[in-house]
Amino acid sequence: MSLRRALPTVIVIAAATAVAACGGTSGDSSEAMPADTLIKPLAREPLTEADLAGIALTELALEIPWSANRVTRDAAPGAPAAAIEGVDVVGHETFDRAMFLLDDTMAAPGYEIVLADAGTAVPCADGDRDLPARSLVVTFSPARASAGGGTAARTGMQATSATRMARAGVVCDDGVRVVWAAELTRGDQVRVLELRGPSRVAVDVR
Repeated sequence: MSLRRALPTVIVIAAATAVAACGGTSGDSSEAMPADTLIKPLAREPLTEADLAGIALTELALEIPWSANRVTRDAAPGAPAAAIEGVDVVGHETFDRAMFLLDDTMAAPGYEIVLADAGTAVPCADGDRDLPARSLVVTFSPARASAGGGTAARTGMQATSATRMARAGVVCDDGVRVVWAAELTRGDQVRVLELRGPSRVAVDVR
């Protein structure tokens, strides 16, 4: 999915390389860099029972920690359109969760997850959809929405019982991609959990 407005770019953490060169004389270049100038890796917050919210650790296939950046995952080359069987939106004390149920009989689709400003245009085969409010936007591709999808998977926005995701629903289902959006009352970070048995993708907002 390509959104019209500029969205945050992915932060790249590079290793620091010390270069020693001074004047025309050679000398001892083994001085250590001051501790407060070293580049530190991003800290991962261990998952707690509250974070899992009923998910067993044995079901966890992949965790992408909290971030304000775009999150993407490529689909397998040549994969057919996977069915998004349904979506459940649940509010928790420190975050809201959208749980996407995927068709276990097909290869997992790729996805793109962004926090988009109000007015951002979401492309769809029959015309762009302008987001009326700041939103969490989740795009699955190649994918289609299952006819038996839950309330939050229906075309058009539906009210939820969560506090951060006020309304949510599919805004595009053109046979190539499924774009689901949730209008946010607050929240500036996302976390992604890929789960197995059955195949699911959990997208959290805080």
